Amino acid sequence: MADSMSRTITTDEANRRLGQHLLAVVREQDARVPAERRAPRTAAEMRARLAAASTARQEVTA
Repeated sequence: MADSMSRTITTDEANRRLGQHLLAVVREQDARVPAERRAPRTAAEMRARLAAASTARQEVTA
């Protein structure tokens, strides 16, 4: 264990590890947000939400 602790890592490796850690944390936090409260991430998701809202609005007014 002392050998692994004393080993020097490169900046690239440190950046890769940090990136992996941050991605894991973000995904974990994102999974905690309920789907209906999550912001759309793609144009297709935005269009689908707008279409659903428009359909729902038309059903209410009809």
